[in-house]
Amino acid sequence: MSTKAKAKSGGAPSWMVTFADLMALLLTLFVLLLSFATMEVQRFKDLSGSLRDAFGFQKDSFLTGIIEIEGTAQHTAQTKTLPVPLATVLPPEEQAVDGQQPDVVAPDAGDATENDEFTQQNQQTLIRLQDEMSDEIESALIDVVGSGDVTIIRFPDQVSFMSGSGELLEQFLPVMQKIVTVLEDALKNANGRIIISGHTDDVPIATERYRSNWDLSSARAASVAHYLLANTKIKSSRITVQGYADSRPLVENNSPGNRAKNRRVEISIQRAEKTTSE
Repeated sequence: MSTKAKAKSGGAPSWMVTFADLMALLLTLFVLLLSFATMEVQRFKDLSGSLRDAFGFQKDSFLTGIIEIEGTAQHTAQTKTLPVPLATVLPPEEQAVDGQQPDVVAPDAGDATENDEFTQQNQQTLIRLQDEMSDEIESALIDVVGSGDVTIIRFPDQVSFMSGSGELLEQFLPVMQKIVTVLEDALKNANGRIIISGHTDDVPIATERYRSNWDLSSARAASVAHYLLANTKIKSSRITVQGYADSRPLVENNSPGNRAKNRRVEISIQRAEKTTSE
């Protein structure tokens, strides 16, 4: 074998030296970049804590509610995060404007007497409802509960509304008539108000008529209010209609039975709040 051939076959190629130098330089560059990018952890924590204290966050779900047949949901709830501003309460000395303290409504000496009278009347209404509607309560058509200043008449949607509908069922109207008769008589001499609220479970709904369960729960409460106004002489100024969708469940929405309990309409008899003009 010739001397020229031996020289070609021994050792690494000459370009490997340049390649190795290049890799070493790249490694040095990345080490420097990493060292320059070191985060000041404590400063970052202080900043994030200040932002968290200044702004609250909660998840707000849209199109949530019920499809009133047992089965799978046909629409997925859209969820997004919204900022919730924290309430600011100023001390009394900072609430004064131009040296004048804010107006404070002095308690009326007759308030205690009126409160006692309303509580007694409300308790009498509760007892009368439970007595006159005992058959309906035993049949689970309605439920009547009360405590102190509040009496609640609660009825499930299974007996009062069609699935996905905001109109009262015809077979439930005799029950409604008994309810409104007692209410009209109870509120003749009582300074109270009626709050009608609709509730659903957490299964979404979206139809041509009801965009979400906010619409459905409000429509059902409004149907009860219309029936009340059409069949009694109670003034509309004493009635409030509210739709809560699935925001105020009685129990967790973790089973078909519990969801059925949460789908309901409630008629609450409460003390009328006094306004400043009154």
